[in-house]
Amino acid sequence: MRLRARASNRANISFFIFVMFFAVFGVIFITELFLLERPTQPSRSRYEIDVQNWAGGRTERFASMEIEQASPAQTAQDGVWQPVTGTRFRFYVYSAYVERRTVAAVRIIASTKTRGPDAVFCRMWLPNNRTLTLKARVQAIRENWNLKYSAAYVLCLLRDTGVKPQETVGASIAVIASIAPNKPTTNLLLVMDTEPKQGSDAHPKSLHVCVKPFHFSYGRVEWMIEWIELNRMLGVSHFYMYNNTVSDQMGCLLSHYKRRGLITLLPWELPIVSKVKIRTEGMFAAFNDCLYRSMPTAGWLLVIDTDEVVMPRQKRKLTDLLSSLTDTYTLPSKRPAAFLFRNAFFYVPWKDDPESKAPLLTSRKTRRWVKPHALKNRSKYAVRPRQVVELGNHFVWEHAPGANSVGVPVEGALLHHYRLHCEFGGDQCLSVPSIVDRTAHRYTNELWERVKSKVKEIKCLNLHVDRLWVDSAV
Repeated sequence: MRLRARASNRANISFFIFVMFFAVFGVIFITELFLLERPTQPSRSRYEIDVQNWAGGRTERFASMEIEQASPAQTAQDGVWQPVTGTRFRFYVYSAYVERRTVAAVRIIASTKTRGPDAVFCRMWLPNNRTLTLKARVQAIRENWNLKYSAAYVLCLLRDTGVKPQETVGASIAVIASIAPNKPTTNLLLVMDTEPKQGSDAHPKSLHVCVKPFHFSYGRVEWMIEWIELNRMLGVSHFYMYNNTVSDQMGCLLSHYKRRGLITLLPWELPIVSKVKIRTEGMFAAFNDCLYRSMPTAGWLLVIDTDEVVMPRQKRKLTDLLSSLTDTYTLPSKRPAAFLFRNAFFYVPWKDDPESKAPLLTSRKTRRWVKPHALKNRSKYAVRPRQVVELGNHFVWEHAPGANSVGVPVEGALLHHYRLHCEFGGDQCLSVPSIVDRTAHRYTNELWERVKSKVKEIKCLNLHVDRLWVDSAV
């Protein structure tokens, strides 16, 4: 009897477990169906069916439909954030460039959801009045810190269209949500070329600089004059800058250099919350826009912050150093596409150098870490723009086929990082092993004359030479 009772209890328990399993499964199914966020891919629309047929080789119906598309009413723009209408998540586009190296496409700089972005397609109006609808591939730029939104590429693919990449230069292109193909277009970009034009001032030794967007009313005016003039002494001929917000004085200074053709200054009003939803003002979209924007004119592109200077140790100019490094590789096919420079902190709170001959930051702050950081850890780099595909903050994420990066020994150059605050907090940086490095002193005399001249020249700054650095924390 006891054995029968035990068997009966086991059967009841098994049945109860069986029922509970299906009950839990049912609850999960209903929750997924009705309560949770629906997947990013909508049900198949007529448009998607047409795209799939076209991608499979059946193009006649698709192409004839697209030829009849009217030209957009708005004017194509470059370097302005524009929204993609009808998407479930935020989706903005900024600029468009011809891509010839990795795939035949138009490459669009964008910002959107990092994972599971909305499905989109591209519509392009060519200069010869032909209209194309292109399949699009959305790729998050790798360095996104796992935040909800990321800088991204939208690749508008030209495969099977019969259109060559160079034929898209000057075209107008829009990104359109697949779930809202018939809504009015809210973005229109001008397709820019990435190849040097005949007769342009592009030179294989020219050096341009790219920095991340200015924000929080950036206003280190005195340091910015020193930083720009020092980089010019090092061989830099052009700067790419993105303005979210700067102080009035800084706006005056940047406008001065812009009028002289030394700065490309672009607006940067990305409506995604910085550091909460996206990494620091969408800085990786800016870096990669700078990469493609510089391709027609820059031989080298140096990616640094405005508190950093790549200081050659033996050569006087960075351009000479880059040429020397390149020439060490006898075969052109083996020459690196990027050179990485190791970082060393020069903490601004550390005491001034008693041998400083000018109030310049680079002259006063000569104490640095004994041991620089390892490569790819806070390092910065110079690249051949047309030989790389995707930039990160401290290294290149993707090279063009066959290209690579190489680290530069400290004996060749060092990244001087004039850091305002100690990342360890308080006075803990005082205990960091340090040495005095006066490499920057060889530029002091000429640099000081340049800075004083600019202060006198730019009247709207309202600065006085005898007060430089006195009223400023740095």
